Amino acid sequence: MTRRGDHRSRAHGEGLDHRLRTAVDAGVEDSFATLDLTRAGTRLSSSATGVHRRPAAAAARAVEPGRNPWTPVRTAQHDTTAVLLPALLQRGHVAVLARRVDGRTVAGAVARLGSGAVDVSSTCAVEGHRLDRAELAGAVAALFPARPLVGHQRGADLAAALAGGFGAVGDLRVRVR
Repeated sequence: MTRRGDHRSRAHGEGLDHRLRTAVDAGVEDSFATLDLTRAGTRLSSSATGVHRRPAAAAARAVEPGRNPWTPVRTAQHDTTAVLLPALLQRGHVAVLARRVDGRTVAGAVARLGSGAVDVSSTCAVEGHRLDRAELAGAVAALFPARPLVGHQRGADLAAALAGGFGAVGDLRVRVR
């Protein structure tokens, strides 16, 4: 992952170029889409747009405890037992969330508290249910108050995130060799 700052230095570029050319399989997430990695023989694997939502914007829609339609998942069910391991579900900085309607899960997301921000990822909804990004942001703000929310989206998911109060902050590229 690249960060603002010294990632544009010659030494950084040469080191990254060397690692990519000498590794059997390699990949890099260019978080600001600023690196030219074509010399290292990489190809674009995926791209997205980084999104951000200020803490105040998320808190404005925060829901009261006990009234949150998004609830943390505490046990793996059905086909998730190999993915949602008990230790992951008990971590305080990770919340696997489910949106339920009439007892049925209709949407999901993962919120992970990092250093200063909450990454919201793996958002999904069943066919026929629209994922309300503003509602989700309020649910995450209730769990992790006073933190900005971040993530990466593209296509219709990007449009939905922007409509839900997130702002675009830059491009992201994942390149592989």
